[in-house]
Amino acid sequence: TALTKMGVKGMTAYPVRGRGDQIGEGADVDVGYGGSDQQTFEDGLVPKIKIEIICVEEELSKIVNSIAINASTGKQGDGKIFVSDISDVIRIRTEEHGQVAV
Repeated sequence: TALTKMGVKGMTAYPVRGRGDQIGEGADVDVGYGGSDQQTFEDGLVPKIKIEIICVEEELSKIVNSIAINASTGKQGDGKIFVSDISDVIRIRTEEHGQVAV
């Protein structure tokens, strides 16, 4: 919701399972995403949401800060934000490249 209010239009969010330092914690508890109070599957993986956003560099800090503030529960298992460079973007319909295609 915070990202949409900021004007972030394009993002992909999908459910995933993973684990980090909280491995083995939260077994048989299901309170949703974020934090360590989550259901743990037999393989030690917990449900999470992965969000992918492609943005221009000028928007990066604002988006990262919003995610960090709004996704934080203060508990282990809140997740991580990975930032990586994209060498190019091509809008298939128009064949536009680069920033205009974002």
